[in-house]
Amino acid sequence: MLLGAAASGVLFSASLAVPFIGFVAGFLAAVPICYTRLEGGRKTALLATAVAALLVGIGFNPLAGLWFLAQCGLIGLLLPELALRGMSGSRALLWTTAAASAVSVMVAFVMAATTGQNLLTIAQQEISTGMAQALKLYEQQQGLSPQDLETIKQGLQTIAATLLRILPALGTLNLLLVASISLLFLRRMAEQRGLALSLEPFQHFRVPEILIWPLIAAGFSLLATTTLITTPALNVAAVLAVLYFFQGLAVLLTMIGRTSYVGVLKVMLIAVLLLQPYLAPVVAFIGIFDLWGDFRTPRTKQEENL
Repeated sequence: MLLGAAASGVLFSASLAVPFIGFVAGFLAAVPICYTRLEGGRKTALLATAVAALLVGIGFNPLAGLWFLAQCGLIGLLLPELALRGMSGSRALLWTTAAASAVSVMVAFVMAATTGQNLLTIAQQEISTGMAQALKLYEQQQGLSPQDLETIKQGLQTIAATLLRILPALGTLNLLLVASISLLFLRRMAEQRGLALSLEPFQHFRVPEILIWPLIAAGFSLLATTTLITTPALNVAAVLAVLYFFQGLAVLLTMIGRTSYVGVLKVMLIAVLLLQPYLAPVVAFIGIFDLWGDFRTPRTKQEENL
């Protein structure tokens, strides 16, 4: 219990206090709670989560401890709980992310009511500061004309406005990444302990078929002329697009796994996606059409043994 509480509290604290390195530490903060749940049981994990939240609250402020509970604490408790109850990895991941997102929204309202500040205002300040620093770096470079600087400034303003519009989606995707990393560690820990959990490999990742309808509705809603409709639609589309990108990536990795050049093709796939990020929508479309094509099911015995 003490080990899980200390490790999780330190990792989350690092995400708040240490630049760059802390950003990575925040994605790992739920893993010690998952470990405690597997090793010590539900009560021990609950106690470790409470102690970690208390440590974060003492080190920073009570709201920081509440954020820990709403995000890393909830993910660390719920993800192994659903897996131990026989839920598949894909469904456990989606339900955990949805629960953490809902609780985070409630914490945001509590924060706004108690401090008079909301996340939108804080995020706007952080984004404005970041864009101002980026613009300052461009201004220090030689060879840029005033027209170039003005174009860069307008581009940064557009990026800032877009980031502010999709802030809910960015928060949800952040929780999705925390839950995904925790799921990878949970699967490895379960294998080491011989636990029979239904945590399928990433190649089997599949988005529930019903989510295609919100994606279609969000796509048509983006054609509206009012931001009251387009902003929520943009956030829904952004989250679902990432989920279908994961499914498309799982499809490609499954096909690569049927070849004799698995390692080389995996490296090539990662390199192409990093160097040519505009191909990411193509991967997402593969994930969407997998609903009808079912690309991961071998059609012939020859393809199965390829």
